[in-house]
Amino acid sequence: MVIRKDMKRNALISVYDKSSLRKICQVFNKFNIGIISTGATAKKINSLGCKCTEISNLTKFKEILDGRVKTLNPKIHASVLYKRNNPKHEKTFKKLRFPIIDFVIVNFYPFTKISDKENSENKIEMIDIGGPSMIRSASKNFESVTTICDKKFYDHLVNELIKNKGFTTLAFRKKMAENNFKLTSDYDLSIFKWFNGNKKRVKNNKIKIKYGENPNQKAYYLAKTKSNLFTSQLGGKDLGYNNILDISEGLSCLNEFNEPTCVIIKHNNPCGVASAENIKNAYLKALGSDPLSAFGGVVLFNRKIDSELAKILINNFYEVVVASKFNKESLKTLKSKKRLIIIDSSELKEKNNKIHKSVNSGVLYQEFNSYKISKSKIKLVSKKKSPNKILDDLIFAYKVAKHVKSNAIVLANNKQTLGIGAGQMSRADSTKIAIMKYRKFFKHKYFVCASDAFFPFTDNIQRLLKLKCAGIIQPSGSINDKKVIDYANKKNASLYFIKHRVFKH
Repeated sequence: MVIRKDMKRNALISVYDKSSLRKICQVFNKFNIGIISTGATAKKINSLGCKCTEISNLTKFKEILDGRVKTLNPKIHASVLYKRNNPKHEKTFKKLRFPIIDFVIVNFYPFTKISDKENSENKIEMIDIGGPSMIRSASKNFESVTTICDKKFYDHLVNELIKNKGFTTLAFRKKMAENNFKLTSDYDLSIFKWFNGNKKRVKNNKIKIKYGENPNQKAYYLAKTKSNLFTSQLGGKDLGYNNILDISEGLSCLNEFNEPTCVIIKHNNPCGVASAENIKNAYLKALGSDPLSAFGGVVLFNRKIDSELAKILINNFYEVVVASKFNKESLKTLKSKKRLIIIDSSELKEKNNKIHKSVNSGVLYQEFNSYKISKSKIKLVSKKKSPNKILDDLIFAYKVAKHVKSNAIVLANNKQTLGIGAGQMSRADSTKIAIMKYRKFFKHKYFVCASDAFFPFTDNIQRLLKLKCAGIIQPSGSINDKKVIDYANKKNASLYFIKHRVFKH
């Protein structure tokens, strides 16, 4: 059945996926069917060389709420829904002085294509409201309105219009309506399942991980809060056990700093840490601290990542990128690396009161090390006093040492780590490793040194002072403290003590 050859007809096009529009627009133009569209779709249609009227010019109502409200307008739905053979409907519609819409071409925001690992806000923004509403209205009135909500039916519509000289049959319209209600039903079901799935996940708290430290070890993550590492993931492969350890340690280290700071973690140790006047420079300094160890690491930021920094980041291989905020362009750039794990840390708050570890025949508990390091906590014990810049570096280095596995030695300059010695059985070996790193990348720079516990002898201080060491900070408490102080004075070196050690095993 072919209908209504005596009226000016219009098509409303509002689509998220704007590919393949040319064929639709060309066939509408061929049969003198006007095109009405929403903002972004209208721009696309105009770029294809086809005439198009923006819907807001007809409704006199601009898009609002960042595009959340575009087609939710009574005039639009009246044009689609009114019964063409009902005099009362016809009279009411004429009063609106609005174009007749006989074709509706809509596709939805791709809710199901957005990973469940996206944070909830991003996922919810992909719930389409106007599209399904328009499709349901038009499909309900299939006796008069042709409705397409999947581009796989574009060719069917084109063929139908050509075959019937610009019109469609009732059978075609009814078939499309059937498809449309199936699609909207599936779409709503996918949204329900997501809400219900998140509810179950939060309720159960237990999230299975592929494996533990090694493939032969089973593992799972027990979420303590609704905002956790899994709900904060924006993209990339599934989080692994070692990723979680590194991210957690990196965030703890990052929390020591207020200024723009970048921390790069490798095997649960910082391998590069730097603060700077902006986050880009902080990253470049942190990477320069030890570019070899940074490969395949976890890089964390306490500031927003913009598009410029994102383009720099993808030039290196990292397992994870963590930041307190991302702009749209930076997120798009980072997501181009499909396996790169992206974490939004803005909702990840450190709430650890106790730390526990399973051991032979029991569980060990201890308080979380919330010790805050500041200038007021350190004491000059040598005759030589350091200028403020050196003091700032000493504080910076000790903050980093707090998050390095013991025995920890950190060399730093201008709030950048120059060498880190971690996890050795002797403090002498850790010092040698830190010096080795320093010599490899920074052998002409002066530096300060932080040790997570006291130097029991003068041998390490001798090694440091043979180089360009401008100051040392260490906890007090050794029976040889006086010998160490006397040696520092003999060498005219700056030595500072701090009350608490920061062992980390």
